[in-house]
Amino acid sequence: METPAPPETDPAPAYTVPSGFEEWDSQRLAGYKTHVLAAIRATQLGREPFYHLFIESILPSELYDAVEHHMIAHKHPDLMQPRRQDNPEFVNRRFSLHQSDDLPIQYVRALFSDVDVKRSFFERFYLDPPSELLDRVAIHNEFEYTFTLGERFQTVHLDIPPKYMSFVFYLPQTAVSDEDELRNATILYDRDLEPHRVARYRRNTVCVFVPHFASYHGFDSTIPRDALVMFYVDPEELTSWRAIPPERRDYPPYDGITAAIKAKLERYPLHEYGEKGLSLDREAERCRVNAPQGRVVQNAVSPGAD
Repeated sequence: METPAPPETDPAPAYTVPSGFEEWDSQRLAGYKTHVLAAIRATQLGREPFYHLFIESILPSELYDAVEHHMIAHKHPDLMQPRRQDNPEFVNRRFSLHQSDDLPIQYVRALFSDVDVKRSFFERFYLDPPSELLDRVAIHNEFEYTFTLGERFQTVHLDIPPKYMSFVFYLPQTAVSDEDELRNATILYDRDLEPHRVARYRRNTVCVFVPHFASYHGFDSTIPRDALVMFYVDPEELTSWRAIPPERRDYPPYDGITAAIKAKLERYPLHEYGEKGLSLDREAERCRVNAPQGRVVQNAVSPGAD
């Protein structure tokens, strides 16, 4: 029996540059930077279940609109790639921005690569982050739009230790009810793996947190969920992480991940650990990673269940 051909789709439309984004404008970037710094500083730090920021109006409205336009133009079957890490049971879709030279993305990359913006974020989470760290951390290659259908969930997990900060920007394409705002944002889990819905799936917002021993997170979707993910990563530590033998990274007792987290937090302490009196050794022992890729698998329990 012949395998049926996949359904035909219309070719991807050409990306049209939004008005005002035809040429790079350093003064516009400076204004954008002022906006982003003010948004970071004006946002109260959330402390439960672990320290995080949920920032509204993170981008100036004209830049957000340009990014949204860019995302919609690239949300097409011919342009998207598979995203396999969210859950082994299904494949989401993504579009990589790592090498994009389109101006809206260049502005976003420049904003979040700016040392003053990085410092403003790092000072909220890290105790006296040194200049050499701020100079070294960079936006990871996993800088991409992600597209998720409704009724899916991401396995609870920790981000890998070379990631120093994680960002999820929300770009809903339709009006979202209060309930669906609550249901479709990133879920942060406490040390008992109870879900805390502290963010909202709302236009022009971002959830920000720092990976550590207990930064358990994931999502469950009730509607199509469009987002942009971004990470600050230390390239040198990423190389070292990839060199760890698989039997330490991806097999019990998963001591590769706990050792790497501990080494990072010893070098660059967190406000959270000092203010809560948390012991690195004790937190390493309590870390609940029990599957490859930093995952926490719960027997017969949907990670998104309340």
